[in-house]
Amino acid sequence: MDNWDPIIINALAKTRQVVVFDNTGVASTNGTTPDNIADMATDAANFMSALNFKQVDLLAFSMGGFVGQQILIDRPDLVRKIILVGTGPKGGTGIDKFRPYVMDALKRKGEEIFLYLFFTKSESSRKEGMNTLKRLSEWPEKDLGYSQETFLNQTKAIEDWGLMKGQDGYLKRITQPVLIVNGTNDAMMPTINSYEMCQQIPNAQLSIYPDAAHGSFYQYPELFVEQATYFLK
Repeated sequence: MDNWDPIIINALAKTRQVVVFDNTGVASTNGTTPDNIADMATDAANFMSALNFKQVDLLAFSMGGFVGQQILIDRPDLVRKIILVGTGPKGGTGIDKFRPYVMDALKRKGEEIFLYLFFTKSESSRKEGMNTLKRLSEWPEKDLGYSQETFLNQTKAIEDWGLMKGQDGYLKRITQPVLIVNGTNDAMMPTINSYEMCQQIPNAQLSIYPDAAHGSFYQYPELFVEQATYFLK
């Protein structure tokens, strides 16, 4: 939960109830992390139902974007609108290469891992990355870290999602309004996937942030909040 930017969460919470949670087996939540997106989506939908939410707006980032898409298919009644950030469709370009990309990042140390994964190599992007790290460190309560089991199961779920070729038709069945956000240079979830999702989802709009990578909304939090707020209204 600590990876949600407080600028974004606190700004959205000024006008609406915001619930941030760890998925099953992740950090403070007990249980075993599923190794597939379908089970993750079921768990997330059950969590929302347990809170007695009849309909929600979803903000889904990266792998969470896969989970959000699956919820749209499995439980369309539960979602009014969804914002998909730095994510891609089933069988999307390059998603099945997630493991080697992350393993390459882990060869670095400290803050360089975060900067490599979420920002471009430009000086301005890296500066915003450092600002993001400072903000993330300021959450008053610290969540638990990832377990090795969670890391491995999530990695398998991501790569399997990327291997689901021939699944394009499901996007055309999404009827909810969708806002898709990404950076120009997302290497983890290649930016081309965002264009392709926008082309196939009937009621989708796309926002691409300049000189930004996987952490596009980290780099432009104020802009993202403005666009998200307008979209949700």
